[in-house]
Amino acid sequence: MRSSLGRWVSGKDFFDRKAELKILKRHIENHNHILLTGQRRMGKTSITQELGQQLQAKGWTYLFCDVEGRKVQRM
Repeated sequence: MRSSLGRWVSGKDFFDRKAELKILKRHIENHNHILLTGQRRMGKTSITQELGQQLQAKGWTYLFCDVEGRKVQRM
C-alpha cells in the first residue's frame, strides 16, 4: 500500500470497510440523511468517495466538494 497522505484512498488501497459501506448505502437508498463525523485521518472522505462511486454505478448522482483550506468570510 502506498502512502496517500493528503488524499483519499480508493481501489486496492481502500479495504476493510464493507460493513460500514453496506450500512451507509442502505440509509442513502432509503432516502435518509447522513452526518459522518470523526477525527482527522480516520477515512471519512475515503468512505464517502467509495460510497459515491458505488452509488453512481447504480445511477445515482454524487457530488463532492472539497472545501479544505478555503477561507470563510464572516458577516
